[in-house]
Amino acid sequence: MLFWVLLILFVNSIAAFAYNISTAAETGTLWAALAITYVYFLGITQTGIVISAIMRLTKSGWGRYFSRLGEILTLSFIPVAAITFIIIYIGGMEHLFWWMHPDAASGHGGHELSPWLGKKFFLWRTIISMSLFYVMSFVYFRTGRDEEHEGRVNEGLKKRLNIMSAFVIILYIMHNTNTAWDFGMMIIKHWDSSIFPPYYWVGNLLMGSAFLFALSRRFIPRAPGEPADRWRLDAYGIMIMGFAMLWTYMFWSQNIVIWYGDLPNLTGPFFKGRQGNYALPFAAMMLGSFAVPFLGTVIRKIKLCSISLTAVAVIVCLGMWLNRYLMIMPVFSDGNLAAYEQWTLISLFFGGGAAVILSFIIFQKLFPSVPVTVPGDEDAHH
Repeated sequence: MLFWVLLILFVNSIAAFAYNISTAAETGTLWAALAITYVYFLGITQTGIVISAIMRLTKSGWGRYFSRLGEILTLSFIPVAAITFIIIYIGGMEHLFWWMHPDAASGHGGHELSPWLGKKFFLWRTIISMSLFYVMSFVYFRTGRDEEHEGRVNEGLKKRLNIMSAFVIILYIMHNTNTAWDFGMMIIKHWDSSIFPPYYWVGNLLMGSAFLFALSRRFIPRAPGEPADRWRLDAYGIMIMGFAMLWTYMFWSQNIVIWYGDLPNLTGPFFKGRQGNYALPFAAMMLGSFAVPFLGTVIRKIKLCSISLTAVAVIVCLGMWLNRYLMIMPVFSDGNLAAYEQWTLISLFFGGGAAVILSFIIFQKLFPSVPVTVPGDEDAHH
């Protein structure tokens, strides 16, 4: 039943986008909606294996319970990520990037644009950075499977996995920095922020960790009526709180510098996403991305209950979707979207979520021998 519901949501998102993109007179907001969906679910899924790498490097025994789930989440989404990027590259670049227009140089003081602002370079830097991350992720995953098959401690293998974990994180940062530049800064003319890339990928860590926990409540098997382990809930809640506080620090760091500098070309686009029609989504974003995860993980009764912590995780995911919405949509609209634009945006949100879970389910069916938890975790906390 779940599979068919997800398939319907996925097909509906494709139909809604395809129909409206072919009939609408102005399609900028529709491509913006697809870009929001792309960066949001790309960030969520790529974070899965990074959580696994972080758990390994920090020797977090409790994290082994979630590590394999995160690895599968990342690898299973590769086809969807690649296809979505190709669609944006072929059909959406002229609608998303100001520098794609022939008269772009005239607004650049008559000088030639930087080679960075080129269609081919955009394609190849994305392909290369994405491929490096996914190839290293697969090698890390395969080596982890080899470790399981060993059946005994192999210090050489553990050392290689630690080195691979570091490379997974480094390549994740490189690729997501590139994505932050392309879909965060380069859609706005002459807008830049040195803190924006860390702010972006720390946000991915926050929403990715929250999504992974919510996913684990459904896909990590448990005996009927078996309660959740309180020590795992406590540890995971602390991690979500840590990422929420780090994201808030990055948010403040970016805000204070732009506000203090008071340069019109920076403050205008920056504050547009929190005024007028965007004021309410901005307030909801701050509640969902900081207030709720902070209070929900400080109060132990909430943190140590699997249902309430799952609710906190879902709210975090919604809050961070609003963050990606406010990152992109204000460039193309004042927030007063037409009904067909709103429907496309909502359809893509649910369709993107369905694509993530469908990819995970299909991966499980294709590779049933891959467990969703790492064997031997039961004693990892002792």
